[in-house]
Amino acid sequence: MASSFPIRQLPAALARRQPRILNPTRRLASSSAVQTQNPAYPLYPSVTQLLHEKGVPESEISKIPASGPKGRLLKGDVLAYLGVIAAEYPASQAARLDQLSHLDLSNIKIAAPAPAPPQPAAEQQQEPPAVARPPPTTSVAVSVSLATVLSVQKKIQDSLGVSIPLSTFLARATDLANDDLPRSPSAKPSADELFDEILGADPIQTSRGDYIPELNAVDAPAETPAQPAEADIIDILSGNVPKRPAVYPEAVEPAAPATNVFSLTVPVGDELRARAFLDRVKALLTIEPGRLVL
Repeated sequence: MASSFPIRQLPAALARRQPRILNPTRRLASSSAVQTQNPAYPLYPSVTQLLHEKGVPESEISKIPASGPKGRLLKGDVLAYLGVIAAEYPASQAARLDQLSHLDLSNIKIAAPAPAPPQPAAEQQQEPPAVARPPPTTSVAVSVSLATVLSVQKKIQDSLGVSIPLSTFLARATDLANDDLPRSPSAKPSADELFDEILGADPIQTSRGDYIPELNAVDAPAETPAQPAEADIIDILSGNVPKRPAVYPEAVEPAAPATNVFSLTVPVGDELRARAFLDRVKALLTIEPGRLVL
């Protein structure tokens, strides 16, 4: 039976059988050269699961080269041992991760300093900052007689025994005169007013003012009586002194009441609004001022 086997096929058969005979010896030699699972640490749960899935017996675990930290077995080691992946793949990946774990600053270069911003021209630096100037103003004044107010004040004192100061009349007249004044040309409508105009409402033409008039009293000039002419010294020496006419006291006329000027200083363009306010103050103080306090 042995002589029927072809001689030319013996080398091939021997070649196929040779690895099976020498493989256990090579594995034992390699297992003694490489690092395997460190017995001081247990297997990773994922590695244990993989070993059970692949049917690797516990006797073979000690023969699998371990490339993990501190000599621990990894899933890549098991796959490489089973021939699923290349044998050098776990070692190459471990070396790559070890290299990436260290920060390489050899190619770091210091950046060049940023260029300085251009300096503004000297003429621009010397320009003074713009200062907002107040709008130009103008003065509006009106003459108001307080004779009627003084008469009403005396009547209240005589009839009721109550003394009402003049400042009360002026304060209440000022408060009433500020109502519904013509709107200033420089005033801008509010958001509510614009919304009402969109809905069809008429534009508001009046608003309440906050004017407080200035009161300046000017006394009427007193009339000086005419003095008789003095006699000349030559007439006295010559005896030609004219007789002085008898002077009789004349009836003294009552002094004219003082002129009271109410004035306002307002921006240019608000003259109509200020004039309306002063005219109202004048009407309230000269026409039935008793209504201001009664």
